[in-house]
Amino acid sequence: MPRKRIRSLRGKIARTMVVVVGLTLLCVAVLSLFSARAITSTLGEANREMSQTSRSRSSSSMTALTQTRLLELADGKAELADRMFYEFEEAVSSAAVAAAQLYADAESYPPREVAPPRMENDGKLTLQVLFATGVDPEDEEIAKEVRLLGNLQELLYAVNFNNPSIASNYIATESGIMLQADYISAMKFDKSGAIMPLDAKLRPWYQGAAETGGLFLTPVVEDLHTRRPGVMCSVPVYCGGELKAVSGAGMYLDNVEAIIRDMNLGETGEACIVNQVGQVLFSSYDGDEAALFYPGQDLSGAGDEALRTLAEKASAQESGVIQLDLNRAPCYVAYAPMTTTGWSVFVILARKEVEAPTAQLQADLDRISAEAAAEADRHVQTSMLLLLAVLVFALMAALGISLLLSRRIVTPIRTLTEEVSRIEGDDLDFHWDLETGDETELLAKSFESLTERMKSYITEIRTITAEKEHIAPELALAARIQSDMLPSVFPPFPDRPEFDVYASMDPARDVGGDFYDFFFIDRDHLCLVIADVSGKGIPAALFMMISKVILQNCAMLGKSAAEILRMTNESLCASSQSDMFVTAWVGILELSTGRLTAANAGHEYPALMQNGAFSLLRDRHGFILGGMEDLNYPEYELQLEPGDKLFVYTDGVPEATDAQSAMFGTERMLDALNAEPQAAPERILENVRAAVDGFVRDAEQFDDLTMLCIEYRGG
Repeated sequence: MPRKRIRSLRGKIARTMVVVVGLTLLCVAVLSLFSARAITSTLGEANREMSQTSRSRSSSSMTALTQTRLLELADGKAELADRMFYEFEEAVSSAAVAAAQLYADAESYPPREVAPPRMENDGKLTLQVLFATGVDPEDEEIAKEVRLLGNLQELLYAVNFNNPSIASNYIATESGIMLQADYISAMKFDKSGAIMPLDAKLRPWYQGAAETGGLFLTPVVEDLHTRRPGVMCSVPVYCGGELKAVSGAGMYLDNVEAIIRDMNLGETGEACIVNQVGQVLFSSYDGDEAALFYPGQDLSGAGDEALRTLAEKASAQESGVIQLDLNRAPCYVAYAPMTTTGWSVFVILARKEVEAPTAQLQADLDRISAEAAAEADRHVQTSMLLLLAVLVFALMAALGISLLLSRRIVTPIRTLTEEVSRIEGDDLDFHWDLETGDETELLAKSFESLTERMKSYITEIRTITAEKEHIAPELALAARIQSDMLPSVFPPFPDRPEFDVYASMDPARDVGGDFYDFFFIDRDHLCLVIADVSGKGIPAALFMMISKVILQNCAMLGKSAAEILRMTNESLCASSQSDMFVTAWVGILELSTGRLTAANAGHEYPALMQNGAFSLLRDRHGFILGGMEDLNYPEYELQLEPGDKLFVYTDGVPEATDAQSAMFGTERMLDALNAEPQAAPERILENVRAAVDGFVRDAEQFDDLTMLCIEYRGG
């Protein structure tokens, strides 16, 4: 059957209005004849003004954009380098904390032998002991102290292995003992094959930590054994107020230098790192020793006033962008501070490279404007001639056709309006039998189809409503079952005065994927758990129940926190066929001593209150549970004193969003925790929840919100 031809209703209306259009065209034609030249002249003037405005605005915009980009790049490089030094300092501090624990409780640790350097261990990570000149290794007290410090072997190995930037890490004592974990055993021998003594107390890193009483970072110095440039970090170890030793490590600066060299910023872009006294340490200027930013140059002593000012700003740890003339070539220099070392990152770009796109854009605009003006003049002349011809024809045709079409257009529309007005209430029947062959008929058929779909939708809505009423009791039962699996009676252990704990879980849907738990492994060890299952709703709730049961069963075997996570991960990987996973934090609190051992599987940073205020504890994370087999998880240890508190939570707290999609964040969370840091755990959770509710207001809760707080009161 041939397809029926549909004539355009818009065409009918256009033909009806042709008389009006014709008269309008006549007026326009007369006016256009007089204004054509004025239009051409105005267009040319407008093109010239546009060209000048574009040149000015493009130049200023490009300059502002370049300065912003340079400063962002400098900030990013500085932050990347800072992260290396921060991890470096954290590693040294962790070894210092462990050494202090050894000295404080020496009788609790078994003696462990540490061998002197051996040639055959060269190239392998080895812990060896060296002595200062005049120290007798056979002395009973010296030997006893060496065997005590031997308990640091695994920690020193882990620090060295997990931090590729660290060349060597060590513990040096006031008594003249030096324990080193590194790969260069052969360099501990002199030319005759004898082990060289090492007087650590004469080294700048030891003296700096001893004098400052805190974390000390040396300037760039030469390594004692390898003679390679590097930076040493050290932390003093005290016991009973007495300096016992210094924990330290050395880091080569190859990775820091690679950060500067690994930059792609046009043809003239360069970068360098300047220390706190204005000396260039690293630079991407290869082989150009005459460059002002070449390694070894002293900017603070330069003859150029702008360079000295730049060095002063860097020394003051400021950030910004300035313009300089380098070898008579204007350039932009962005500078950003490295807070860990007091150094600064410079990013340099020639101004000519910034302005080159603007010059090319201006040339293109001038050419396009000239071509457009000429083309516009030709089109105006041609259009005037065509307009006069069309006007004559349009006036003659419109007079004869408009009267015939008016009736054919109006009548079907009126009929359609009457049929539609009859549709009301439950009477949705609509039928159209008139054939007009245009959009009126198509519109009528659409109304007919619409009424049929509306009747079908009403039936579906009734069916869906009935199904939801049937599912609602089942969801309520699932939520009640999930809630019953979590500890909900507080205080949970009223006969145990050593601690106070409180927790809550508010699901984003009827059931959630978060969970918390706390239970006794034995009379002296309390296990704390908080976890977040990927996803929401019923699947997340089922996976949560499985994960909780597996984790608790592993904990009750008396394993460490890291081993609990490892065993739970293996069980979930073996039994789960879904793509779901769990982030979790597990801690085991020894109530008699306040010692807390913990491990983190991709979960949020805990918040620890010591010395009267909460702060984030940036612990090391392992991989998520259920994501990959054969994983080990790092474990760390905290010493809680009476009155200290620990707050753990899921990402529903910092990622709570308001109506403008802004997130609550950890800063607001810490403010809420520190509103009443000495309050009971229940009150602290109420303060955090009130702060979240006040922030999100009427916005929908998109994620489960789970929190747990414990206060240690002493054994």
